[in-house]
Parts: sequence; C-alpha cells; structure tokens
Amino acid sequence: MDIPKFLFHYYELENGPFRNITENGYQEAEKIQSQISKGWNSKRPNNYIELRLALEKRIKEQLILKGGKPNRNDPFYFTLGECDWAKTWYINPGIIKIPLTDFRSEHISFTYPDSMVSFQFYDEPKLATYRKDCNGQVFLLDEMNDLINEYGIPSNEKCLTEERLKYDKYIEAQIWDDEVINEYKNKA
Repeated sequence: MDIPKFLFHYYELENGPFRNITENGYQEAEKIQSQISKGWNSKRPNNYIELRLALEKRIKEQLILKGGKPNRNDPFYFTLGECDWAKTWYINPGIIKIPLTDFRSEHISFTYPDSMVSFQFYDEPKLATYRKDCNGQVFLLDEMNDLINEYGIPSNEKCLTEERLKYDKYIEAQIWDDEVINEYKNKA
C-alpha cells in the first residue's frame, strides 16, 4: 500500500492555521483552552494541557532517539492523507494540503493513530482491547511503508465496522520545523 502523498492541516478559519495551543507555555495554553466554548476542542478533559505538554515531550524525545532533528519544542499537527472526520472538530473548518515531499524527513514524526490516542492505548491497561504494537511509538518517514503495510491506512469505514479499530481515524504527522509552515501560513 502506498503512503499518502499529502499532509492535511485542519483549523478554525477564524483563528488561522498552524496554531499549537502549547507553543507559548502552560499558562497561555490554559487561557486559550478556557476560551474554547464550541466544537470538538471544547470537550477536552480538565487535565488536557498537562497531558498534551507531557506527550509532546515524549514524542520529541522518541524522534531524537530515532535520529530526527526537531527545530521546535512543539509540533504542528497534520493528518497523513485526508480525514473528513477532522473537519468536524471546528465550527468553520479551514484545510491546508501540503505535499509530503515539501518537508525534510528529519523534521517529521508520525503516530498511529492520533498521538493522544496512540499513547493512551499504550499506557492504559484498560484500553488493551484497542492496543496495537505500534501504539506508544513514533515513526519516521522511512518506516511508514512497513507500518502501513502492517496496519493499513485508517478510515472512517473501518472505524464504524470494527470495534477494535473505532479510534483509528487517521495517521497523525507532527512537523517539528517552521520553514515550510511559514510559507503556507503566508499564503493562507
């Protein structure tokens, strides 16, 4: 199976693209989260910011151990391939589609599926029903063919028909560099 050729970034049009809630630290993230009253992101748990900061640290550490070279403390989040479900997170969604080849491979990490889901499945014994060997890990671009060949590409159809796959909505890509992002931010 082929790796999708594009990364998709979903965002609230009113706020603009490429805004990571954790990029300015804990206090600012808490302030931003407390102001979100509509849409999917308004339903986050009370400890979401702590979870997100700890998770970003784990992902970054794993990326570095595998030879990645992040240029940021926090990543920009994408889906590998299109994900219609991600549009539902926003009241008025915007979408930016970027060719995967625009990025340097040492600035990209992947999780299967969403990073929060993947690491929760890995960490929580009560979620063993949904756990796969790929959970709780970060993957590099050169590992994606093997990963996709083993687990396939998540889809809404699979989520709806197989209980053990119900949280496998997409493969998440984390971009750890500003260069390409800034080009697309200026075009948006």
